[in-house]
Amino acid sequence: MAANATDSAKAPAAKIASNMAEAMESATFELEQSFGMAKGNPIPILDKLAVYEFSPPTAEKLKKVFGSARPYTLTRTPAAGGMIAFDFSVPAHNYAVVNEQSWSWSALKLNMLSDAAGRTLTSTGSWPVFVLDSKSGKMTVNNITLEGKQTRNSDDVWIGAARADAKSIEVSGKDKPFSMKMEKLSVTSVVEPNGKDYDLGSDLRIELITVLDEKIDDLRASMRMSKLDLKAFEQLSSDIRKKTKPGAEPKLDDFGPQIKAFAKGMSARGTAIELTEMSVGYLGHRALLKGRFSLGKTVEKDFKTTAALIKKMDARFELRVPLALVAAVTRKMTVSQAAKQAETPSPEAIDATVKSTTDVYVNMAVDAGYARLEGDVLVSMLDYKAGQLSVNGKAIALPAGAGKKPAAGARKPARRSK
Repeated sequence: MAANATDSAKAPAAKIASNMAEAMESATFELEQSFGMAKGNPIPILDKLAVYEFSPPTAEKLKKVFGSARPYTLTRTPAAGGMIAFDFSVPAHNYAVVNEQSWSWSALKLNMLSDAAGRTLTSTGSWPVFVLDSKSGKMTVNNITLEGKQTRNSDDVWIGAARADAKSIEVSGKDKPFSMKMEKLSVTSVVEPNGKDYDLGSDLRIELITVLDEKIDDLRASMRMSKLDLKAFEQLSSDIRKKTKPGAEPKLDDFGPQIKAFAKGMSARGTAIELTEMSVGYLGHRALLKGRFSLGKTVEKDFKTTAALIKKMDARFELRVPLALVAAVTRKMTVSQAAKQAETPSPEAIDATVKSTTDVYVNMAVDAGYARLEGDVLVSMLDYKAGQLSVNGKAIALPAGAGKKPAAGARKPARRSK
């Protein structure tokens, strides 16, 4: 046993992906241990952060990557009207590891303005360029801007909105030909009071995505978590953070009581996760997905097994796809296939092929019960309640359970409604 223990002690630690990742993980862990959720008046917290000294091991890792044991500067600056301002900055830098990765960025700047009581906080920032270059590919983020305006209430919760924009993100492959460009990105997060609870919202928008020669227009993903017990959510997050080693995945089995308590709160409050809109444009047409997820009324026995808790989940989602989008995609595929076969069909032949193929796709979806027609739009309504899944009102058989065979008829399409 002693010999085995010695061998184990000498075994090399698992290699982290890069010196950059190792430095960032160590610094993040120490800041979380020292500042936690950074609650209360932000002014003394920022003053403390301005002179914070990392431990010698972490400082050495940071110096290797950033050229400094403290890779940022944070200083108070003059402000009018009794306000208190802070300037945060990270200087421009280049860091490269032979045969690994190359990082480079311009100076990051962030200005924060608060009243003397630390109840209001306005922030603006900019980061002109960030580049990651590796063996397999390259990513460039251009012209990031940040802004936020928030107010700290009596619950010590910051109410308001924050937004980050980027002019573009470009990704290209080296091992395999690949290119993607995302233009005019924005991410907005909002915290709003809802009675004694809070609503958390997020909105992602990308004006144009180009992947090789394909273009996707105006992607939007908007979500909201309503009637959230924010203190319980923060406590759960804090427990997970404190008990999870840097860089490791949290083991949710270790947090059963905390997760159970949070789930009970969700049920009692009627907390819901709403997908307000997930939409995307392609070939001049748009597809839309929206829906809602919540946890129904529960009793103690519902928390004894995962299967019992899942049966208490309620979900309803709607997918809408215009027939014009199906036809446009079919046309693109038809033209592409003809080009590959060196064929030059007439416009009339292409139109006929597109119509017949589109009709086949639509009829298959409708006849199987997976969609219905509302005018010129294919609509699918997915519902999950009391352990039963249905699509457009038709029950869909689910597997009986883990390790068990699917219920009889689960693979058969639902019969068409009359």
